[in-house]
Order: sequence, then structure tokens, then C-alpha cells
Amino acid sequence: MSAFQKFDAIVIGAGVAGLGAAALLAKDHGKRVLVLERAPFIGGRTLSYVGKGNKVTADGIEMDARAFRKSLPYAHCYLAKCDPPIEVIFDKGLLDGRTFEAGGHGLFWGNKGRVDFLMKHLGVSHNLPLNKGLGFVKWAGEDQPTTQYQVGKGQPYKWMSEEGYASTMEHLTGMATSTFDDMAKLMRTPLQGWLEQRNMHPEAYSYIKVLAASQTAQAEPAMTPTGDFLGYMSIAGQIRMNLVSGSVATADEPGCIAIPQQFEKVVLAHGGEVWRDTPVKGVLIEDGRVVGVRIKGDDNDYEVDRVILADQVICTIPPKYMFKVLPRKWFPQDWVATLEQKFWGAGLLTGWYGMKRAQFPDAGIDEGSFVYMPGITQPDEGFIGVVDMVMCDFTAFGGGKAKRGPEGKREYLFSTALTDEEMRNPQKVNRVIELCEAWAKRTFPNWEQDKEFCIWTPGPEAYGLWRPVGVDRPDVKSPWVQGLYFAGDQYGRRLWGGGVDGASLSAVMCVDKMMGSNFEEQIMPAYHRGIPEINEGADLKDWGRTAPAAQGD
Repeated sequence: MSAFQKFDAIVIGAGVAGLGAAALLAKDHGKRVLVLERAPFIGGRTLSYVGKGNKVTADGIEMDARAFRKSLPYAHCYLAKCDPPIEVIFDKGLLDGRTFEAGGHGLFWGNKGRVDFLMKHLGVSHNLPLNKGLGFVKWAGEDQPTTQYQVGKGQPYKWMSEEGYASTMEHLTGMATSTFDDMAKLMRTPLQGWLEQRNMHPEAYSYIKVLAASQTAQAEPAMTPTGDFLGYMSIAGQIRMNLVSGSVATADEPGCIAIPQQFEKVVLAHGGEVWRDTPVKGVLIEDGRVVGVRIKGDDNDYEVDRVILADQVICTIPPKYMFKVLPRKWFPQDWVATLEQKFWGAGLLTGWYGMKRAQFPDAGIDEGSFVYMPGITQPDEGFIGVVDMVMCDFTAFGGGKAKRGPEGKREYLFSTALTDEEMRNPQKVNRVIELCEAWAKRTFPNWEQDKEFCIWTPGPEAYGLWRPVGVDRPDVKSPWVQGLYFAGDQYGRRLWGGGVDGASLSAVMCVDKMMGSNFEEQIMPAYHRGIPEINEGADLKDWGRTAPAAQGD
């Protein structure tokens, strides 16, 4: 094997964005692409597992309890509470036949989302079953009974007053009619201040706040760019989907990892290569131009690094950590400092419960529902914002046909948005777990006897590394180094959203910049595209004040 192999393009990272971009370059542009992945499996944060006997597999890698625990950091999460202990869960084969995600993944819009449009363009597919139904839990305080509501299509929200519901519908309608120009002009405006300008009813504010937390994985509106939130609200009307009819999806077996696996098939079918267990030690830059990468050599006795040459390199490492492979000297010091010191992780604390039977019907909630429970913590408990909780049963998605586990078994998930700092604080993590479990035991009479196990996996950066409000995302093309590009759910000046949804669009934007193509318009419908460029400091202070009232959902 040559010590100086040459490729047309090298991609660092085999997640959704990296493999999505590589697939486009290989299939549509005939480029010889090499994807380098530091982990023994592909997927990045879309790491998921399938239980087989007393082991689990991920991307063909078989793992016992110890190996499973060691694999989680690759998905930016770790193991917290398990009951029984994780070793017992494995030894007893309690995961056998079950599909589950590292850190918990939800996919917006299912087979109508950005990732599905990208898969269809590439000629691959995977079923992404949707929720159907919306439940709402009115929290009355710790140790107090709660009231559960099933939201009916076009019906008032029974937990709200008449005035609160009217205000909620008025403001949701205004948000649903927002345009990309509106979103762009509000990318530098914190959601907290923008919501307060609306002078909305307190019940409307409480509901819209929990919507924002579930969609952006940011519990504190002051840390959320208004434009990112408006994107999700606007798209619902255009795509003709909502939480009642279905807009949150999971992935059939083997879980969300199937998405990058589908992209890998395209890369390999068109002459590309994907190397696992191959961390990049550095990107090589000469005279302001990319020339290749360095990886650890495995073909000599002297541990001499290998050099792989390419005129174009795509980096998908999150912004805060990109300088582990990029030499700082080629970039402005203030930009480096901003990315390393001010970007923060939007995290998800996810509890996965393997149950013997359905629980939601015992509380009057339809099985396929996505359930909101806002305000489970008090303002004086030290969290950045008041913590909200969402809950669902992935096995009940797709009309109960989601292929996620053994017949009759259930997969209940709690998910809570916390910051990366909170997620690394055991006291705060345990507090949220305690509140969720106590509520479940009070609400579902057979919860304990029906529970086979629980696994809590806090993910400090489950939804990526977000920029502070007022700071642009790094663009997909470096203005300082020729041939250097970026892709991922937080790359792209015109990007909005995050997670798998954002990563898919970023991959398309990246390839368009590299090749001068226009896949963004060819692949994505108008409502899935990026926002327009805007002037610095633009805002819309009076936007939406005269929005008409909506007629229910």
C-alpha cells in the first residue's frame, strides 16, 4: 500500500453529514472519496444497538456490557443510572431483540424530513415511523398527582383557560406563517426576549416554551435563537404535519444508525472508501491550502504517521473540537477562542425503559402519542431554566408497526433538555431522574412490576454544540484555508435546526459549495432549504403581532 495515497476528497467523520456529503460527491460528481472514522463503527451521534442474547451489536460490532459502556462516548453520552446494573441487564439477556439508541434520538418529520429526501436522491431508504397523537401532563408539583390529557385534532386544550387557548392559537398561527426572511432576521434574537415582546397569555408562553425546548433541546429560551425555533413552527403548516397527526419519528431496526449505513452503501458502490478505527492526527495545510491529512501508520515498524493526500477535506468534528486536527495558526485567534470557549452543548438526558406491556392507556393516553410535561423543576433548584420533560413509546410509532422490539414488549423513553454543564453534574442528572421515576410510579399503577430494566444515558452534546445567540454558525466553506470545508448539524451560515435534520441539509450545502452544484434546490423542497443571507444586525421587532387566530390544530 502506498505511503502517499491520493484521493479527490477526504471526509473526517462517518456520521450523517460526513457520509451524506461523501455519497453525493461519489455518486453525483464521480469523486474518489475517503471517509475516515475514529470509532470502530460508523454513525457518530446516531449510534444505535440491537440486542442479541446477552450481547448487543452496533454496525456489526458485538459488545458485552463493558464494551457497550466504552462505546457510548463516541455518541457523546455516558451511562448513568441502570436498574438492574448494566452487567445484570446483559447477563439476563434483557436487551434481546430490542433496538435502542445511544443517548436517545428523535427524527423530525419521519419519511418527510430532510434526511429522507437526501436518501431518496441517493437511491436508498429506511423506514422512519412517526408518532400519532399528542398527550399533555399538567404538573402540580413534586409528590402531587398530575392530570393527563389527550389532545384531539381541532379541539381546545383542556388544561388551558379559554383565554389561554385563544392566545396560544393566535401566536402559533403567527409562527406558522413565518417566512425564511423572518427566520433569518431573528437568528440573532434570543427567543426569551422575542416571546416576551408578544405579550402572550402565561398559559400560551408555558406551552410554546416547552415546544421550543423539545425542538431545539435547549430548556432556556434566552439561549435559543428565535430563528431556529420559528423554522420548526413554520414548516409544520407547509409539510401538513403536527404533533397530533405525527411529526416525530424513530427508525426501524437497527435504529438511527441505519441512516449513515445507507449513505455508506452509496459511497462504496461508487468507488469510495470508508476506514473505521482510523483517527485523523492532523489536517495538512501548506501556503493556506489543504494538501491532505495525517493518520497513524500501521504499515511500518517505526510508528511513522501516514500521509493521505487530497486537495479537498471536509471536517465534521464539532466546532469546539475541530482544532484537535486543524492547526490554529491558519485561523483568526478570536474565531478560534469563540468556538472553543463560547460554543456550548445542547444535551438530552434520556431514560429508556423496557416494559412488558403498554403503560399509556392506564393514564388515558393513546399509545402512539408524544407526551409533554412542562415545569417539573422549581426556578430555585439551580438549573439554567425550568426543566421540561417529554415522553413517548417508540414501539407504538407507525401505528404500532415500528420494528423496535419483541412482539408485545414496549420501549418507553423520558427525554429532558439540559445544557452540557448540567449534564455533567451528577446531582442535577439524578434530580431529574428522581422526578421522572417518581411521577411514573404515581401515574402508572403497574409501572414497577411491568418494568424489565431502565438505562439512563445523559448526552451532554446530544444535539450538537450550539453557538451563543448573536454568533453565526461556522460556514461550510473556510474563508481562510483553500480546500477546507465543514459539514454537520452546526455548520452553515444559512443552516437552521440541528440533529439529523440539520446534518442532512449541511451535507448538501457543503457539496454545493465544493462543486458549484445546486442540490439544495434539486433535493430539498422549499421548506427544507436554508435561510437567505441577511444584513448584520437585522431584526423584526414587530413581527407577528397581528397574526390571525387559528381554528384549532
